[in-house]
Amino acid sequence: MSKSEIEILKRALKREREARKQAEKILEDKSLELYELTEELQKANTKLEENISLKTSELKGVFENIVDAYVMIDLKGNVVKMNDAAVELLGYDITKAPFNLMNLLHKDDLKYTIRAFKILHKKGAFTDYQARIIAKNKEVKLVHVNSSIIYDKSGKAIAAQGIVRDITTETINKEIFEEQKKQLDIIVDNSSLGIVLTANGAIIKTNKTFEKLLGYSGEELLGKSVKELTFEDDKEETSEKMNVVDSGNKDDFIIKKRYVKKDTSLIDAKTIVNAIRDNQGKIKYQVAMIEDITSQLAIERQKEQLMENLAKSNEELQQYAHVVSHDLKSPLSSINAMVSWIKEDYKDLFDDQGLNYLKMLEDKLESMERLIDGILKYSSVNHDILIKKKVDVNEIVSEVIETIHIPDHITVSALKKLPVIKADRTRVLQLFQNIVTNAVNYIDKTKGVVEIDCESEHDYWIFSIKDNGQGIPEKYHTKIFKIFQSLGNEKSSTGIGLSIVKKIVDLYQGKIWLESEIGVGTTFYFTIKKN
Repeated sequence: MSKSEIEILKRALKREREARKQAEKILEDKSLELYELTEELQKANTKLEENISLKTSELKGVFENIVDAYVMIDLKGNVVKMNDAAVELLGYDITKAPFNLMNLLHKDDLKYTIRAFKILHKKGAFTDYQARIIAKNKEVKLVHVNSSIIYDKSGKAIAAQGIVRDITTETINKEIFEEQKKQLDIIVDNSSLGIVLTANGAIIKTNKTFEKLLGYSGEELLGKSVKELTFEDDKEETSEKMNVVDSGNKDDFIIKKRYVKKDTSLIDAKTIVNAIRDNQGKIKYQVAMIEDITSQLAIERQKEQLMENLAKSNEELQQYAHVVSHDLKSPLSSINAMVSWIKEDYKDLFDDQGLNYLKMLEDKLESMERLIDGILKYSSVNHDILIKKKVDVNEIVSEVIETIHIPDHITVSALKKLPVIKADRTRVLQLFQNIVTNAVNYIDKTKGVVEIDCESEHDYWIFSIKDNGQGIPEKYHTKIFKIFQSLGNEKSSTGIGLSIVKKIVDLYQGKIWLESEIGVGTTFYFTIKKN
């Protein structure tokens, strides 16, 4: 081998050695990179396993704690998986015993469910399916189901899963609500009151009564405001009351106002407005109930006019009674005086029969005076003047006993302490004086008794005045309370006393009646309202 060849080989060997060193260096660097990459991959794999484990745990938690029931079945209906909510809903637990979901279906829903499952297999999912199931406790439940098919890697259907929600109570409540709504609609439509529902000031619903009141159809009223149906002079008061409700200070108000009908005529109405607010307190709707009071107001105005006329007539009658009594009593007093003078001055000229005639004339004159006084008292019992002050009835009875003539053989007394009432003292005195006088006058026993008593019953005092007199025939029990009516067997009776009593009792919104037995006695009862 020549020198030159040797030299060539040396240079080739050197290059080979350098190339090998470079290759080793590259291999060393790549080995380090591969190691570092392997380390990173191991760390990533560990983190991925941790994440998968966490997600699996989370999904398991969701599965176990989901509020609605979750059920997984195979294609034959056998339950393969279910959560606690499903166990509670169905009453069955696959961890204790296997069961087929199809066996729980209500027999009337079986065909419908089979058709639904065919649609599920074909489309892969369905929503809003409803059916009845029979739980383990035999309770029938209506359920709502959203379901989907589970496929394997090759796309073959292997199972079905669904979220099942019990809507039994919800459905029943909805049916009850709908039924109540129908009933309410019937009540509203047939109400005697006009009813209007508004939102943002515009009418959104009316009933037939309101439409009839104003002469509009329901369609014509939609969108109108109640304000534009209100008579111009009443709009300001309505707005003022509405402003109070809008401010939140009140939720309702009542107003009497006039509405303009379609034919431009007016109706008077009592309107009750209620605001319905949302959770923030803002007005969502307003409900108005309208009562037509046109006829009622007309009657009230007529009544007021009649009462005014009656008051005027009563006043004129009272004035007339005073005038007549004065005009009658003056000549009667003169005649009475003249009879007294004749008896005194010419008594020697009259025989017994003549003197008896004069005595009869005096008695008639006294009777006429009593009659005139009675008429005057009767006319003075005025409904317009009713004083109400505290009156001790015990004092009244004592005054009556001291005032009227009571023969020695008759006793008048109260059985117990009588109440203090609110009334006109003069009227109460007249009341007791007339009844007690009547009782005393008609006692025919050697020992007469008049007893006064009182009982409290709800809003009234019930007074009784009992005597042991001759008694009153039943045919007179109503008659004697009318003016100029009496039993006719007592010469001092004018037939006015008990009519005054009746008039006073009426003033105090009470009643008067009697119970009597011939030969035994009579009890007068009357009530006086406490307040």
